[in-house]
Amino acid sequence: MIVKILTAMLIALLLTSCSSSETDDTNKSVEKQQKVEKKEPIAQENRPEKTTTNQTTLKKSILTIKTLDGKEIHVDEALSGLTFQEYKNKTVFVIFFGYRCPPCIQEMPHLIELMKKNHPDLEIIALEVQGLNKEKLVDYQKRRGLNYTLAVGKENNPFINYIASRAQWQGSIPFFIAFDKKGEVKVVHVGALNSQQLNSVYQDLK
Repeated sequence: MIVKILTAMLIALLLTSCSSSETDDTNKSVEKQQKVEKKEPIAQENRPEKTTTNQTTLKKSILTIKTLDGKEIHVDEALSGLTFQEYKNKTVFVIFFGYRCPPCIQEMPHLIELMKKNHPDLEIIALEVQGLNKEKLVDYQKRRGLNYTLAVGKENNPFINYIASRAQWQGSIPFFIAFDKKGEVKVVHVGALNSQQLNSVYQDLK
């Protein structure tokens, strides 16, 4: 019975996620979440002291995300996650995806649909982690009509490595993290999400 259960779980993971590696598709050891679950915050240990003026954000900006359109998003470590300076008082979804990952491609129309609803307090940042360069990612965005912020993974390795370390990400994609308006991590999920699930996460964090 145990063997059957484990086999079923493995099949579920294989069907709903894939590896970020371009040459090795065996890195699928992150357990598939059957539901969109709340998780413990990313930043939990070795924290710097708080500033006296802000109870949420810590002392300094630690990371920068370079977006596909040439902008920079400055990221601060917070007590329970991360804050995004350019997206203050907004819910932020961070997604690691791959251009040739079937579950990632399956999820894209649902992300597009969510953004078409014109939620002024929602931002999506999707980092491509299977190796596309800027030129190819620009073309990919146009072909698929992606209406949310994209970033080249290879240009943002410090951010990706930070998330991998703090969230124990082991390479399975799509990988989804939801931050509320205070920068607290509320959801960590491996595998594609549909429109209903994405909207539910957003509504919960409004």
